[in-house]
Amino acid sequence: MENLLREAVRRLTLGRSLAFAGVAERTGSAPRGPGALLLAEPSVPALGTVGGGLLEARVRELALERLSQGGGGPVSFSLEHDGLVPRERHSADVTLWLQALPAGDGALLTALEGAADRLAAGATGCLLWEGFGPPRLLDRRPEGAGGGAAGLVSDPRGKPAFWLELRRPCRVFLYGAGHVAVETASLLARMGFACIVLDDRLDFARSDRFPGAEEVRCRDLEHLALDDLPGPEDCVLLMSRSHNLDLILLRAILPVEPAFLGVLGSRKKGDFLRTALAAEGFSQGALDRIVLPVGLPLGGETPEEIALSVAAQLVQLRARGALVPALSKKSEKNC
Repeated sequence: MENLLREAVRRLTLGRSLAFAGVAERTGSAPRGPGALLLAEPSVPALGTVGGGLLEARVRELALERLSQGGGGPVSFSLEHDGLVPRERHSADVTLWLQALPAGDGALLTALEGAADRLAAGATGCLLWEGFGPPRLLDRRPEGAGGGAAGLVSDPRGKPAFWLELRRPCRVFLYGAGHVAVETASLLARMGFACIVLDDRLDFARSDRFPGAEEVRCRDLEHLALDDLPGPEDCVLLMSRSHNLDLILLRAILPVEPAFLGVLGSRKKGDFLRTALAAEGFSQGALDRIVLPVGLPLGGETPEEIALSVAAQLVQLRARGALVPALSKKSEKNC
């Protein structure tokens, strides 16, 4: 999302008016859920996607029409027999918000830049569009908003407004920079995860080996600094070179209770690690959080195949809502 916002700001600064489409509601068989975004501009390929196919082609067409109309508003469709039928919201499969982004609007640029800066800083919030005029940048979801990443609420006049949660990508702390880690980080980056790769070997912890990673750090893995540990909203993958090093890493990481903790290896390795940690006083609940072997059981053995199984598991968990990369549970309680 940050990249899309930055690109919108760049084009608007160059004097190019744009439009965007955002999925607000999905009640049927639409391919993308709330929060999916598409940035449209005449004679330029779209950036982002709301699902492809007939739906995306029609939505892009309608979004570009907004450039002449101005403002924004919802549009709803049902997908029937490989066709697209306009519908009222209550009977539609999907409702999208279409919004014109006119060049030369200083307030619009300020709001979009502010949203991108929040994402870069790891902060949360929402953008709220109320038809005409620039969006408002909010610290939290507006009153009446449900769960998910986006949706519709009523503005003070009783008309629909579109809110979009500022969701930073789910971070994955990947300890170990070997062959499987290279392939895993590459796949996860393409799937919208932000990877932070750590290794204690200079010839392994190189940014040119991990071009899609958010960061690559050369660190002493046996004595991690606080900044090199994940938070409770982050995912962790242990892919170090030895059982003993994984044991040291688990001692440091388990107390954090990350959203996901996967370890590369065999069930036999899992037995060794859990037995050692239990002897040191770690609870059964803590040990149960360790996913070992990590990855869906696809049966592959090459680094590329193992990476696919790991990435698929994280994508599956994210789709089920089991990972919490956006508004943290703590911040939700404070709202």
